[in-house]
Amino acid sequence: MIQDDDKTFIFLSALELSYKKMSDIISHFERPSDFFDAFLNEQDFLVKEFGALYVEYRAKYNDFSFDTFEKYLIKNNVHYVTIQSQFYPSKLLNLNQPPLILYYKGDFSLIDSKCLAIVGTRNPTFYGKDITQKFAKDLTDAGFTIVSGLSTGVDKISHETALDNNAKTIAVLGNGFEKMYPAININLSKEIALKGLLITEYYPTYQARSYSFPARNRIIAALSDGVLITEAAQKSGSLYTKDFALELGVEVFSVPGNVTSLKSVGTNNIIKFGHAQCVTSANDILNHYGIKKKEIKTKIQLNFDEQIIYNYLQSGDKSFDELQIYTNLSVQSLNTCLTTMQIRGIIKKLPGNYYSI
Repeated sequence: MIQDDDKTFIFLSALELSYKKMSDIISHFERPSDFFDAFLNEQDFLVKEFGALYVEYRAKYNDFSFDTFEKYLIKNNVHYVTIQSQFYPSKLLNLNQPPLILYYKGDFSLIDSKCLAIVGTRNPTFYGKDITQKFAKDLTDAGFTIVSGLSTGVDKISHETALDNNAKTIAVLGNGFEKMYPAININLSKEIALKGLLITEYYPTYQARSYSFPARNRIIAALSDGVLITEAAQKSGSLYTKDFALELGVEVFSVPGNVTSLKSVGTNNIIKFGHAQCVTSANDILNHYGIKKKEIKTKIQLNFDEQIIYNYLQSGDKSFDELQIYTNLSVQSLNTCLTTMQIRGIIKKLPGNYYSI
């Protein structure tokens, strides 16, 4: 059964009030549950706070059923915790504006695990996709829970890589559970709810706004022991996460990118101006935390032609034409070798008919 104090947090979040207004109202009363008597009796404080919306909010209260909401929670495996609860994450109390209520699906204990946030552009280059996957895999191999914001691009890649690696991931949302954004990530959100943790400060029917994503980023930073930005443009939203991390004393890491790429201006700048540690592999991050990477030596079985190709690619990315000239193989034979090596995960095909290890 929903406790009386909790009802105030739930109802005020259902009204979609600003953080300040909701905080001011709750702090005004000795107990949060005192709100309802004051609300129904049209206390001057609340009439002034709600202004012209007071009548609308009274109508919403008349239509609101806590019994129905509790049934919703049970049916959809949704839980919540308020800032007054003993189970409220202590990490979030370091924020200037700690969430007053959190709704979640999944394993809440992951909040207390070793967490590393990976954030970045919603439209990564091939380079951005590749390094995000590499960092996410190596960091989860080392035992980190990956935290991100369930947006497209770097966020999506980070969550998916963690799940593919049978590791844990936390997705912090800028919307309510019934208004998933972007819609393309609905199936991913369901998988995270089963294998990781979905968390949001927004009521289930809250639809994402432009300002809800920067607000979400403060939670990402606060939950994490470190923040990694793999690829970001000059005005990337992920730089808000960097700012929150620096305010909290959370270490920020950044991967350098091509100096001619607009998608790397943000990451290169925060390195240049000393706002982040420059990292070129997950080992740099693991060393920072005194963690030794588990070395797993796997012998790659290659035939003679494949070994020649592999050795040549160790010096850098090569085009199909360069590989053909170097190996002296026919087009058909080279295509067969490259396709086989791609299927086995030994090499990758890059844009422009280039290949890399």
